[in-house]
Amino acid sequence: MPAFRANLLLSLILAFLSGYIDTAVFVHMGGLFVAHVTGNFVLLGATVAGLESVGHGSSTVLQLISFPLFFLSAALAGGVSGRLSKDNQTLLLLFLSALLITGIGAACLSPSIPDTIASMGLVVAMAWLNAAHRLDSRLGAPFTVMTGNVTSIALELAYTLKIGKREETPNTTKPNASPQFRMLYLVLSFAVGCALGALSQRAYGLETMLLPGFVLVLGLLSITLRRP
Repeated sequence: MPAFRANLLLSLILAFLSGYIDTAVFVHMGGLFVAHVTGNFVLLGATVAGLESVGHGSSTVLQLISFPLFFLSAALAGGVSGRLSKDNQTLLLLFLSALLITGIGAACLSPSIPDTIASMGLVVAMAWLNAAHRLDSRLGAPFTVMTGNVTSIALELAYTLKIGKREETPNTTKPNASPQFRMLYLVLSFAVGCALGALSQRAYGLETMLLPGFVLVLGLLSITLRRP
């Protein structure tokens, strides 16, 4: 599989997975983002202001715990993978995340694992995925937060319609629209993941983590087996 197509496929899978998991956990836990740290800050701010119905005050403790857990998990990912080549460190972090997500989904088939433990495990998995993105620029645009991607798409539309002027500098190469199209695919994949995550969670619960876990495992296997 050509490198561009492989990286695009992986980015789309990761965007779908991020939207799916973050939305499913948010709905199930009454207001907890496992990948969107900014969202937890916003909800905590609403809770501090006394707007618990907006800030989902029932998840305040988990929101607070998620910050250091996410931070330490990302730091651990950087430390463990730092001695490996870029290819190996990316695959290691992605496979570990896929196994953790799948394992949490399987564990949730039994009522013995508390939802709080499962959701914190997903915080760890999403921290590893975010660390992989930061460590490997080939993964492209962010796949867990869509704000920057949507802004880039909007600006590209303005340039295309000639209602905005692209700033040119001596070091600026000829603009290429393909990155914006790639971002559009990411946004659409993320949106589909959000919708399916919410719907599946309402029907089944956190055991639905099996789906994104399997999708990521299969995607990684497909990419690695097709490499020359």
